[in-house]
Amino acid sequence: MSPELASWLRGRTDDSVTVKRLHGDVSGRLFWRVFTGNGTHVLMDSGKIPVWPWIDIHELLRANGFRVPAIREIDTRRGWVLQEDLGSRRLLDVDDGQYMKLLDEASDIIVAMQRRLDGRTCADSIAGRRSFTPAFFMAELENTLETLFFRLLGVPMNELLELQREMRTLCESIDPSSVFVHRDFHSSNLMVVDGRLVMVDWQDARFGPPAYDIVSLVRDSYRDPGHVWEDRARKFTLAKGNMNMFQIARTACQRSLKATGTFSFHYRKTGDTRYLGYIPRTLRYLADYARICPQLDGLVRKTYRTLDKYHGEIDLRDFRSANIPEVRSR
Repeated sequence: MSPELASWLRGRTDDSVTVKRLHGDVSGRLFWRVFTGNGTHVLMDSGKIPVWPWIDIHELLRANGFRVPAIREIDTRRGWVLQEDLGSRRLLDVDDGQYMKLLDEASDIIVAMQRRLDGRTCADSIAGRRSFTPAFFMAELENTLETLFFRLLGVPMNELLELQREMRTLCESIDPSSVFVHRDFHSSNLMVVDGRLVMVDWQDARFGPPAYDIVSLVRDSYRDPGHVWEDRARKFTLAKGNMNMFQIARTACQRSLKATGTFSFHYRKTGDTRYLGYIPRTLRYLADYARICPQLDGLVRKTYRTLDKYHGEIDLRDFRSANIPEVRSR
């Protein structure tokens, strides 16, 4: 912690304050748990990342009745926020029984966000001025092509171009409807406080496909709910009334492929092999999407053939049965 931040913190608490660094965020932001005589708080240093989108969307969510941590103190210019401590228990960490129950609560939150946070409500928020587009989706998959398939697996250019064509078709087929999307609505970003869910990490919220948040939740790279994912997705489509499972599958396919690129990027950036452990599970999900939506069969078959054929810095040929790929060299 910088001396300037420490001084700012003491000025808003007391000289006896102690802190403990919290790890896990890969965005470049830094977090500490702050211990004072009046309890604990969480301190965020946004660093070089502008904090105002986080604040803007925090206020949008809070004003419309969604559970988010309370802000105690804030310095917008320097990106420092002292906020309510939600504890350390995430949806990712609860037992199976509570997890299944809270999946329903999480799905209800998504439906409520899409209902309450319409274009008019979000008109003055940055979330209402950002949206997913086919080009944006494809830019995310270009990252996957580069970081996973080209750099880590060593796939030659001609086969990358074949995958690129299939991926572009996928991105152009995703539902053009646009609703409020949290964008990272998964088990690691849903805190469990007094048996209820509280959202975090909403700063990238924007408008996008109605299926986006639900597939982030039930096709979570960090925790697989098993075969019930499809039941939860179908239940969501019924609650919405204007969706089908083809939309779920296409959006989920893009999201899962994007996630494998994100994990590959973080591995290359940090050298932390923990990120590689999320890739095989996420790749296995693709088979479900092709089963539900035959339009995806060509992309999934090409992806799987490529994984079976090429291995470079990492080896994913056992992705169907193993969660930890072999790392050959760095």
